[in-house]
Amino acid sequence: MKKTILAANWKMYLNENESIDFINRINQEESSFSNANVILFPSHTCINQVQKNLKSNNIKIGMQDCDIHTSGAYTGSVSINSITTVDYCIVGHSERRLIYNDTNSIIQNKLQTVFNHDVNAILCIGETNEEKDNNQTHSVIDKQLNILPKDLKNNLTIAYEPVWSIGSGNLPSNEYIEEVLSYIKNKLKSLYSDEIAEKVILLYGGSVDENSVNRLLEVKLINGFLIGSASANFEAFKAIAEKIKL
Repeated sequence: MKKTILAANWKMYLNENESIDFINRINQEESSFSNANVILFPSHTCINQVQKNLKSNNIKIGMQDCDIHTSGAYTGSVSINSITTVDYCIVGHSERRLIYNDTNSIIQNKLQTVFNHDVNAILCIGETNEEKDNNQTHSVIDKQLNILPKDLKNNLTIAYEPVWSIGSGNLPSNEYIEEVLSYIKNKLKSLYSDEIAEKVILLYGGSVDENSVNRLLEVKLINGFLIGSASANFEAFKAIAEKIKL
């Protein structure tokens, strides 16, 4: 049985010193995370120190986002190759879509940039509350997945994050999540093949914490979780990890 993935998106919650403190605690209590495959997404400016201080070879490090360009006059942006080797990069997070106006076209270019550098991509998709209420969830997901390349030759993880659930404590029912993940899986089969679709890893994100993780683990199509604020609190993240059973 594959281990459950716990992808920790720290966003801008932890500065450099706080990130190092978090890593030191992971080093001391690594056994608490032994039943999960952990991926940490620090702020870009903290990645180097996180990598230097992390002792475990089992924990992977990723970028929260990247620019479509790899070099040039793009003040304030961070390229996929500007940081010492990373294992993953998140693309299309709802905050990038809503706050920074990342369109599906921009996300498509970012995804291809990540693929071109042989980094594992986590593509975030999901509907807003208004889209859900207007029964547009499937059409939104169709548009978000239609950016995928015609030939999928790279490792891909898709994180389904209903925007209305992120940070709200408003958790969808297991039946709702199962239906949407099934739709995503069938969409991938139509774009590619059953074999390729089965290789795509499916994560869920949105109000994941120690109180919800056991219930969410009952959804068979969930391979793991993309966790926001709860992942930036060591005790909360540890509590989630300790709920994972092999």
